[in-house]
Amino acid sequence: MFGKYFTNKPDISQRTVLDMKPVLYQPNEVKTDDIFYTVYRNLEVIGGKLRYDITEIPPQKMVPPAGREFPKTFGHYHKARNPELYEVLDGRAYFLLQKYAGDPAEIEEAYIVEAGAGEKAIIPPGFGHLSINIGSEKLVLGNWIGLVEYDYETIKKFHGGCYYVLLARRLGLRSFGEGGNFNEGEDKRDSIEFEKNSNYKSVPELKKLKLRDLPELGIKNGAAHPILDLKNSPEKLDWLVNSEKYMDLLTIKKLYKEI
Repeated sequence: MFGKYFTNKPDISQRTVLDMKPVLYQPNEVKTDDIFYTVYRNLEVIGGKLRYDITEIPPQKMVPPAGREFPKTFGHYHKARNPELYEVLDGRAYFLLQKYAGDPAEIEEAYIVEAGAGEKAIIPPGFGHLSINIGSEKLVLGNWIGLVEYDYETIKKFHGGCYYVLLARRLGLRSFGEGGNFNEGEDKRDSIEFEKNSNYKSVPELKKLKLRDLPELGIKNGAAHPILDLKNSPEKLDWLVNSEKYMDLLTIKKLYKEI
């Protein structure tokens, strides 16, 4: 699908179902080794310091027989605490953001960022994150990021992010229904359940967010304002390279509104 957006040949990496087994909600139920998701890297490169990637996550529920967990990326932290900018090109996404202070088993902040086609998400410095396809179609994400080293091992150690995102089936579970409406104690098969990952020592309650329009960063929600166009104004991506100059802005409170 990257050819829908680009003609040059990218660097391609894929994770299979078995690759994902360490971070799945029901790892012992894995029976196949199909492709779980694909990343196309270096589709655009600016000055050797910034790159634009695309990630594709198919929609199928990957854990048999009930298929309760929504497909997701493996999840990682950035070793140098780099921020990152995402856009949903096709589909519907949740981004799980989590942050610890000293002990990675003790999560101090946890957020779900909701985004549809044309909407953006920013990963602030210091946050681990993963992307989840909650829609019925393939999720396609574009992202800008600077030079970065990834830490996958911390997420792997705790068998995933601090929450699992599941299709809710049982009466009485806390869940978000279709359209993001909060339901308490309703038996809605199409609603979404957030289950704390018990491998962590402590996990706070989730807050649900949407990104604000951020003209100071050249970011506006809506398909008419693709982040790919920022390649024509690379100075607006300086915060991805020199994040220390923008720390007052790169906070959850400044970037997001709670919904």
